[in-house]
Amino acid sequence: MAWRLAVMALATLIAPLAAMVGTQRLAPAVLANADADDAIARLHAVVIVLWLGAVAAVLFFVQWPRVVRGNWGLADWPLVDELAILLPVVAPLLLVWAALYRLDRAAQAAAFRARNMELPPARLSGYVWLHARQHLGLILLPPLAIVGIFEVLSAGGISAGDANTAWWLVVPMLGTMLVLMPLAVRRIWRTTPLAAGPLRDALLALCVTRNCQVREMLVWHTDGTMANAAVVGVSRWLRYMLLTDLLIKRLSAPEIAAVVRHELAHLRRWHLPLRLALLVLPLVWWLALKLAWPEVEHVVPEMIATLGINAKLATALGLPLAMLVYAVIVVGWYSRLLEHDADLDACLTPDGRFDAQTASTFCHALVTLCGKSRDSRFAEWLHPSLRRRLQVIRSADDDATFLMRFRRRLRWIAAAIVAAYVLAGLLAMG
Repeated sequence: MAWRLAVMALATLIAPLAAMVGTQRLAPAVLANADADDAIARLHAVVIVLWLGAVAAVLFFVQWPRVVRGNWGLADWPLVDELAILLPVVAPLLLVWAALYRLDRAAQAAAFRARNMELPPARLSGYVWLHARQHLGLILLPPLAIVGIFEVLSAGGISAGDANTAWWLVVPMLGTMLVLMPLAVRRIWRTTPLAAGPLRDALLALCVTRNCQVREMLVWHTDGTMANAAVVGVSRWLRYMLLTDLLIKRLSAPEIAAVVRHELAHLRRWHLPLRLALLVLPLVWWLALKLAWPEVEHVVPEMIATLGINAKLATALGLPLAMLVYAVIVVGWYSRLLEHDADLDACLTPDGRFDAQTASTFCHALVTLCGKSRDSRFAEWLHPSLRRRLQVIRSADDDATFLMRFRRRLRWIAAAIVAAYVLAGLLAMG
């Protein structure tokens, strides 16, 4: 038991220590206005890899869930065991953010100084809390709420683990969470309504023109750490457009409108449902195979065992790894195409024509927000590089048929996703 705790402590500290060493080395260069963007990107990549490796070591080598639920006997305590299991996953992130605070603050100061902008006040505790709310709040709280409900029901004698019971509970619960997600976003992230004025009126009119009305325009307060925009909500009566404080400071009104057109395009073009459909497709096919061929659950482990591989270990590590590879390669590729689609939509006039002046305004906004530094590989998983985004827009400007051909390609991909679901359904039924 002692060695397990020692390995867990080492795994918890390795990524924060790397972040601390990198910050000590790079922060002075950033403050001196040296070009350290590539070095910062490499540091972030190294820290992420070390954190992922540490999490894998804790979960699979140390077998931390078994320690928490078996050795410590916390399995019968609703949510206590889940929170204990998450501790070595979340704690390193909090320490990493604390270690990177000085470096990010130096980069922020250099960027604000270059634009003659006043640097907002910040504290270490506020910086870590802000990142925890933005990056962990929506990822952890909804699943923990579902698990908590199931465990409370089980403690009350309701067998939530039964397939029929789980079906009738999970589907309405997920639907309710999807509808109410905008309210959670508004509360978990620090937001306030955009002040009344010409900018607010112009953006609301733009939403009406694009047939994507929102309930409220919100300022997303990030203490000047993020220049971004987002739209959340499937229903027009519970949908919000979020603009970060730094985005509003950096961009002109026409450029903000261009960014909003990009975000609205994700709604107009059904990008989120398509992305989720592609992500879940392997699971749907696996369930269809199990219904059509029940023996597959036993055949696959036997095939793995004949290769001399531990079937349990392959299931525990191989399936998550396969899903990760699928998400990175296939879903990532499709997501980048959809980002290009939203970019092109932001360059269109209300009647659907590509406009060079509108495209120029949007490209200027992209350069202002993304900067001219080379993007990291991690940043390019779901979003194309700035260079590639500008190149695609330029291609649409140079070739009048490019937009039509690009969207025809996306229609074929969407049709293929739908066909894959239809085939899975036919397989399951027949």
